Amino acid sequence: MKRELKLTYILALLISLVSLSNCTTTREREVEDDLSDFRTWVNRETSQLANRTEEDWKQAKQDFQTRTQELDQKQEQFSDEVQQEYQQLKDEFNKADETYTNSQSAARMSEWERKLLGRWADMATINEANVREAYITFMENVRAQKSNWSDADWEMAKLVLEELDERKNEITADIDTDTEVKIKALQMEFRTIKTAGSVDVF
Repeated sequence: MKRELKLTYILALLISLVSLSNCTTTREREVEDDLSDFRTWVNRETSQLANRTEEDWKQAKQDFQTRTQELDQKQEQFSDEVQQEYQQLKDEFNKADETYTNSQSAARMSEWERKLLGRWADMATINEANVREAYITFMENVRAQKSNWSDADWEMAKLVLEELDERKNEITADIDTDTEVKIKALQMEFRTIKTAGSVDVF
């Protein structure tokens, strides 16, 4: 009788161990499947950044937040190898986000330079002989376009002026005093109407 009880106990223990092993294997497989799905998603979303619209990328970022929040809750089940790959995939997406944001900012800046500087948007063409004309063009376009500007638009115009100022500083040694005075007047006019325009937005 004792032997039968012992055999029953051993059999139950073996069944329990096998069941536990199967559960562990199932969890590991689920984790691997989750990571594989995330890997595929990251590779797909980051493969063609140049073709993504702003709205499209915004949706991708929201999906990234949702996916990582779900995976973060399972991290205690990750092996060291899985944890390392998961972090690498998150870093890869964040790097792509930074690249996309920078490219969008550069494209937007180029657009504003064309809007406000016209033919002087290529600042390499600006020299001591025409730098005042570049400022005049800038202010003419600011006056013409400012009526519907948001606060963000005013900030973009400010950035364009700062780029123009930077170019002027590169050639400042060759600019005569009269031109400097007239440029300062244009710079002051921009600051004045920007202050008024920003207040009007609110």
